[in-house]
Amino acid sequence: MNVHAVERKLRQMGDEARGLAVIGAVLRVRQGAAKVHPEVERRLLDAVAALLPGGLDELDRERMSALLASATHALEEARDLFEHPDRPPLWQVSDPAMLQAQGQASRGVVRRLAALAAERPALAAALGGHFLDVGTGVAGIALEAAAQWPSLHVVGLDIWKPALDLARENVAASPFGSRIELRLQDVTRFDEVAGYSLTWLPTPFLSQDAARTALDRLTAALRPKGYLVVGLYGPPAEPIGAALAALRLARSGGHLWDCHDMEVELRSRGFTAVETCRGQPVSLVMGQGA
Repeated sequence: MNVHAVERKLRQMGDEARGLAVIGAVLRVRQGAAKVHPEVERRLLDAVAALLPGGLDELDRERMSALLASATHALEEARDLFEHPDRPPLWQVSDPAMLQAQGQASRGVVRRLAALAAERPALAAALGGHFLDVGTGVAGIALEAAAQWPSLHVVGLDIWKPALDLARENVAASPFGSRIELRLQDVTRFDEVAGYSLTWLPTPFLSQDAARTALDRLTAALRPKGYLVVGLYGPPAEPIGAALAALRLARSGGHLWDCHDMEVELRSRGFTAVETCRGQPVSLVMGQGA
């Protein structure tokens, strides 16, 4: 690619990055999180109209929050890559905004589980007991699960203290503190047996060996007929998206699992009713224990 083509591509990508920032800025204004000069606001709305014909007028507050979290996550992740390309391939993000944005985005996993449980009585039953939330981060999944299912008790594990410190603040500010316990603990050393009706494992942050050890630990932690749900990062089909997804996973120290391979892992541990529920950016592979 010659220099002029590179320059054109960079200009295009710069406009796309600014477009994402425009949408995020307007969402923040709509939620009362920012006030801007009237002329700037007018130009922001003109830009949104050009980017998204029809604008953002039909979004309710919950949907605006979800989209703002997604935009924030993308922008913070891009900044981290730009400023720290040399950091080791481990999850070491300490920026509170990025951690909170990830936690907000992760709440969608719970909403997907709720939709799946509506058609799966055994899964619905598991959501009324004890839930082990591995990689709880800032407790986004734990808080959403506690809100969705009033009888559910949650134990959240994480080894990243900056995230867990924020999780403790988030839980303390919620009405669910009596039903959520947070622990600074590595899942590969988790040794509780038959204590949980549902366990959750996000694999994008684990190496292949660590994920297999975690699967063994979580299998043992399940009560009879309990459910194990595994989150797998699903890369886009198009080449650019796939390459960027592989880079994100490499930087987090994770392994890019194939859904079929994860199904094999679950069946080899005695799980039944194993299935994959595909989605973007996360696919769920789940099964019921013996």
